[in-house]
This record gives sequence, structure tokens and C-alpha cells, in this order.
Amino acid sequence: MESERNILVSDIKKMFEQDLKRNIFKKFIEYIRFPFFKNFEKDTKVKFDFPITFIVGQNGSGKSSLLHALYGAPEGKSVEDFWYTTDLDPIEDLKNNRHCFIYSYKTEFTKTDVEILKTRIKNRDKSGKINPDYWEPSRPVRKYWMITIPKNVDEREASKTRWNVLKKEVYHLDFRYSLSAYDKYFYFGSKPNSKTLKTKQDLIRKFAPKLRKAFEKENSVTYYSRKVFEINNLNDDEIRKVEKILGKKYNETKFLIHNFYDRNKGFAIRYKTNTVTYSEAYAGSGEIAVVKLVRDLLNAQDYSLILLDEPETSLHPLAQKRLINFILEQVKKKKLQVIISTHSPDIIEGMPFESIKILYENQNTGKINIIENVYPENAFVHIGRTISDKKSMLVEDKLAKMIIEAVLKETRDTELFEVTYHPGGESQIKQNEMVVYSKEDNSKHFIVFDGDQKKEKIDISTLSDNEKEPNNLENIIKELVGQKVKFAFNSNATNEQKTELMLKYIKYHYDNVFFLPKDIPEEIIWDNSVLEKSDFSNDKKDEIKKETDFKKKFTLYASEEYGSDKSEDIEQVHKKFIKRWINDQNTDFNAIKDIIEKIKEH
Repeated sequence: MESERNILVSDIKKMFEQDLKRNIFKKFIEYIRFPFFKNFEKDTKVKFDFPITFIVGQNGSGKSSLLHALYGAPEGKSVEDFWYTTDLDPIEDLKNNRHCFIYSYKTEFTKTDVEILKTRIKNRDKSGKINPDYWEPSRPVRKYWMITIPKNVDEREASKTRWNVLKKEVYHLDFRYSLSAYDKYFYFGSKPNSKTLKTKQDLIRKFAPKLRKAFEKENSVTYYSRKVFEINNLNDDEIRKVEKILGKKYNETKFLIHNFYDRNKGFAIRYKTNTVTYSEAYAGSGEIAVVKLVRDLLNAQDYSLILLDEPETSLHPLAQKRLINFILEQVKKKKLQVIISTHSPDIIEGMPFESIKILYENQNTGKINIIENVYPENAFVHIGRTISDKKSMLVEDKLAKMIIEAVLKETRDTELFEVTYHPGGESQIKQNEMVVYSKEDNSKHFIVFDGDQKKEKIDISTLSDNEKEPNNLENIIKELVGQKVKFAFNSNATNEQKTELMLKYIKYHYDNVFFLPKDIPEEIIWDNSVLEKSDFSNDKKDEIKKETDFKKKFTLYASEEYGSDKSEDIEQVHKKFIKRWINDQNTDFNAIKDIIEKIKEH
């Protein structure tokens, strides 16, 4: 299953990256931004960098609100369907700011990147009644950094004042949408009020024969103003998809629309297996949701916008993974744009980092903000999930540890790694830790040496059979790590066993060993501009500048700053320089960031 998902993701990624003009993924919403919308931080922007996007966040972090805004983006749709003012929950606009959002897409004919502004205003209908929750497209507004419509614009794409609103089919699917007519009535409906029907069960029993007749005869059945409106057999493709997701076998699945229970239209499903026939009343809620979702997505128009609010509800982990694989298939086939809010790690497992966004509430402002491009294994750390199986990084000294931890904090990857340093230095690491770690299959232990230890790595697949001989491998390892490594072979170890152990050591070096971008950590963070801003005398500054040994530079700086070159004083200077270095995010910062990304991919 994992390989299936990997293949689908890879195929979609290639298609999307090559589709710069959006000739494949047409009508694609590139981003949405919020100058002033609900509780979002001013000017929050959510970019959609992949055809399927996952929104992760705690309860109340704005996931559903984001989906509602996207729902209201295309022509004919409005946020009003989900968010409207009442006396109990009034919506208040600021004096000079109406609630609004802006989204971008590429036009069909001229392939122009345009922005559409939708704003909440009061509006009167034809009868003169005021609708306080009306949303309408607006001309570009300069205070929102929008660009006015250029002259001689293609009339098919814009009027004189504004770009045309995106025309795109939208499907908003949440757990309420997958509630059958039975569930809606039994759990939320009113009891019948008649002499013969005293309970909900009485009413359900009354109409059960009519529903049964409709399922069996496949004919519409009526009872006064109540009736069966539509009857469908799931076709073979639909049934096979449902079976694959749920891991069950069905001989037949029928779907109908009726209003028998409370005059409101709802759906009913009947399942038939080799051993039993049953309706949605006895099916699991996940079973019902999957049938509804599969049916709707298989019948969705190409290029549609699909909004799924926590589709994992009532599905076991394996079914969740299979569901996402099914959705990926439909994205690839129909060029859909899918946005999913989720609390499930199984839903986002194996997905690319650019597809994952985290919404969170800023504790200082109380406003909703976003973190973009998050790796799946790190996403749920932000909503309180702990990582029990961290990857470890071993470095040569404390300063290297401080530098890497600073980068991890900046990239919000702290919870994924445990960084330690070896007081014995690089020589002991090569002799002890590397020998032990190399014996592990798929080791989660990684080593980051200083740059002065960097040697050309060796891919064992390039070695000839003659080269894979113990004495030769011993010399290869010595050249590779700069010292002779002693292996604790058993006295009766064969050449094959020795060869296997040495090859594992070389392979571990190839896969799990990395190098800092400079010879020593001190060289990475040293910055003459920090020295220039100090209140040291010019003579002292010149002395420190002329010193070529970077360790001595920091010793001299600490002595001048604190009157001491004790280790704790030097460490304080290191912290000062690291802070400045992190803010600059230079090429060395990016090199270390790349190391972290490569380790995360292992």
C-alpha cells in the first residue's frame, strides 16, 4: 500500500510541477489570503502547492473556517451557507474593514495570474428585505495590495473593473453530509405525534415496507407527499472501490433518495453480501460515509474543488490510508483540487511536505496563523502528539550540538530529533559508535562530523568482488575515515563474515554520515559584523580579526566581553553569535537545513 501511495504521489507531483500554465490542473486555486476574515491573523495567506492539501490543527484552529472560505470562492457559492450573523452569534465588521478574502487562479485564455476579492456586505433582495450576510465579488482594493485591472484585458476573462470569478464545481463533504435519512431522523428528528405512531421506531417501521419495495422493485414508491425520488445500483467500479477501502466483499449495494421520515430529502443504502442483507440502520457510520464519498467523487466533474472535513471519522487506520489512495487516484484521473482537514496521522502518512499546512492559535494575539510545508512525522507535534521514536544525531562537540539544535528550532523540527555530542570526539565516534550503528538495519542513528573530516563517500555497489576482501576493505575504511578501525571479530569468524561487517560500516558511512559546511563549528557562526558592533577598542578588534584560529577568536572575544575565557563565558558568546547567524540564514544555515531534510527522508 505504501508503494502504491508513493507511486501516485510521484506521478501527481511530476504532472503538477510541469503544469506551470495550468493546462492540466485547470481552474486551480493557487492561494487564499485573509485581509480580514473571522479570527485569522491579518493577511494570513495559505498557498496550495500540491493538488491535494492537508490542513492540520487543534480544535478551534480555523480548519473548517478555511474550508468554508474556499467553498465560497467560486461563482454561485457563498460563505453565507455556513457562516451568518444571529443575535446569539453576531458577526461584527470593523469600521473600515468588512470580512473578506482574496484568492488567486490562472485565467483560462491568457494564463494571467489574477486575484478575486469576495466581501461580506448587507444587500437587499428583490422584495426589499435586507440580507446582512451577502457576499459579492469586489473590484481590486489597493489597501489589500491588489492590482487594478489593466487596459485591453481579454473580455472573456474580465469586465472593465474586475476579473471574472472562478467557475468551478465545489463539493463540501463532512460527517453531516454522510448522515443517512435514518440517522438524521433517529438521532436528531422529532417524535411522531399521532395516536398510532408514538415512537420514532413506530414511524421507521411504518415506512420500512415501502423502502424495501423500492429497493427490490427499483421503482419509485409514494405515500401522499412522501416518496422515493431516485434509485441507483452502485456500478461494479464503485463497488470495487468501496470494497478496497473497507476490506469487505459486497454482492450488491443500492442507493436511494427519499423523504419518508420527516419530509426532508435524505439517502438510504442497502448492502448485500454472501451471508446477509442490511440497510444503513445496521451499517457502521464509516461504511455509510465511504459509499457516499466514493459515489460522489467518481461522479464529480473534472477540475472540481473537493473539500473534506475530517474524512477519517469512524474509519479504522487501514481504511483511512486506503481512502487517501482512492482520492489520489481521482486527483490524478480527474485533475481535482482537494483540501482535507484532518486529525489523523494515517491520513497524511507518506505525503509530500508541501501538501501539509498547520493552523494554530497564536497564544499572544489569540489569532489564527499558519505554518506551511511540514513533514508528516512532524505535523502532529504541533497539536500535542509526542514522538516516541526520534532519530538521533551525534556530533563532535557541544557547539555543533548548539548550532544544529538552533536550526531544528528554526525549522520546527525539534521534536523529531535527539542531538547529542561525544566528549571523546570524532576518533571515538568512528571507532565505537559507527561500528555499533552500522550493524543496525535501517539505523535511525546519524552522525554529523565537522567539515574537516569530510572524505569522498564510497558506494559499496561500485566495489568489485576482488575489492570486497577483508584486508582491502580494512585499507578502504582507513582511507575513508582517516584512521584504522578495529572490528571485534570472533576468533572463528570467516572471511565472509568479516567482509559483511566491513561492508556494512562503509554503507553506514555512505547513508548515515554527514558533514558540517565548514572545517569547525566556530567558523560557521563567526561574524565580523558582531565584532564591529561591540564596544571593544579598535586595537582589540584588530587583534581578534587578525587571529586565524576561530577557536581563539572566541576565546579572545569572551576574555574582552566577560573578563574571562572560562567555558561558560565562551558558551555565552557562542549563543550570541548563533542568534545572529540564525537571523541571517546564510548558505551555511541552508546547508545544515539540507542535512536535516535528508535525514528526515531516511
